[in-house]
Amino acid sequence: MRCTIKAIYASLALSALAASAQAQAPDAAELLARVDDNQAFSSIAYEARMEIRVGSQLRVKSMRAWAMGADKAFVEFTNPEDAGTRMLKLGKDLWMYFPSEQDTVRISGHLLKEGMMGSDFSYEDALESDELSEAYAASVTGEESVGGRRAYVVELKARTQAAKYDRRVLKVDAERFVVLAEDMYARSGRLLKTMEAVKVERVSGRWYATELVLRDRLRKDSSTTMVMVSLELNPALDQAMFTRAALER
Repeated sequence: MRCTIKAIYASLALSALAASAQAQAPDAAELLARVDDNQAFSSIAYEARMEIRVGSQLRVKSMRAWAMGADKAFVEFTNPEDAGTRMLKLGKDLWMYFPSEQDTVRISGHLLKEGMMGSDFSYEDALESDELSEAYAASVTGEESVGGRRAYVVELKARTQAAKYDRRVLKVDAERFVVLAEDMYARSGRLLKTMEAVKVERVSGRWYATELVLRDRLRKDSSTTMVMVSLELNPALDQAMFTRAALER
């Protein structure tokens, strides 16, 4: 009889533990919404540096950028080699202005998959505007420690074939709702890119990755480190900045 009672107690204890774990497991949709909310802004202005490494070669590009919501962005490169080169994003349209040729080029078709200014970031990456929760269905598949931080492993599956990546695996900081690492996959299952947040800082009451490393796994021995030199959330911006006239001034 004592064995039976012990078995009952053990079963009840395991059931209680399972119920507790289930209660503590985050809802995937809510978690992804928190990530989206943490990254959302009405406007943003920043200065950044891109360190592009290919093999033993290092190229550094500096830039100033402004954006309003997810559909309008203006970038101006300021390093001597690319000074005056500008990029304008309006919705799904992207233009580049090259001062040496005094020419404006619309980036479309296969060019969208090319590395932006030779980096591991594609022009297609720059065009991404949908919130993750709109473009992907999410499921929480576990927990990991990333850089000493507790993180949820969140698997995303594209809702439509229009999504840039068919599958994404995020490591989301359990307290700060920042993506600490990410793997991005093609529809074939091939790993395309990986991202690692190197530095996370608090900006205007929220947490942002102010330094990250992106690696295009289709390029041999290549990586791009993006470093935010300065960052301002929700500044007042002039709508006239986001026009072809401003691009070609």
